[in-house]
Amino acid sequence: MYRILNTQPIELSNISISTEDILAAINSTNQKLRSIADHAKELSLNIFEILDLRTLSGAVGETFVGEMTRTVPALRKNPSIDGYPDLVQCATPEMITYFETYASQDSKESFRYGGIEVKNTFGYKKTGIDLFDGEQRIGRINKRLEWKAHHQKTNDLLGLYSDYINGYPTIVAAFYSDQLVPEDWSVRAEPKGDSAMTSFSTLLIPGYKKMLSGIRCCLDDTRYLELFDLEV
Repeated sequence: MYRILNTQPIELSNISISTEDILAAINSTNQKLRSIADHAKELSLNIFEILDLRTLSGAVGETFVGEMTRTVPALRKNPSIDGYPDLVQCATPEMITYFETYASQDSKESFRYGGIEVKNTFGYKKTGIDLFDGEQRIGRINKRLEWKAHHQKTNDLLGLYSDYINGYPTIVAAFYSDQLVPEDWSVRAEPKGDSAMTSFSTLLIPGYKKMLSGIRCCLDDTRYLELFDLEV
């Protein structure tokens, strides 16, 4: 069960997205992840132990994006993997026409009518702590969550925090801020050598405080609520 902590909707220019919408997408994402894991186990495969945590975290975010488009039909998934933002609003005929043109060109430019960027994190483990794939991480990660983005202009951020619960990757909490500024992000780090990683910026403490103040929902579990200094 989740505790709704903030009922303030996310307001875009032509769409209002409620906390209930976010929670519905979280629940359907969690169910889909469990179904994938259970089906893989029938094939004697633990798919979530094969994926490294960075890839898994991205997969959780991508699954959530897809579920949000089902929950809020006026949101569409950005067709470009490098496009911004992840969820674009298509609430008017003009927006839909622009989206279709944008999609056909596989544009990497920012979507003109805006939307919501989605990032997921499992948290970073504390120094000296050993964690095995599939282990629950609460109590063994740093208190401050860190979301990464491709550039410092990222705003309208819907940040997800996930953990393994009973062996399943599960979205634990959702945060949102439309008040982020470039100074809330670290200088972009560029990949070194033959690294497969892309360039990224990390949300700094001032930005995290903005996200924390915009928490929308969290599992009604003392361990997670205490992580965010919430009343239990």
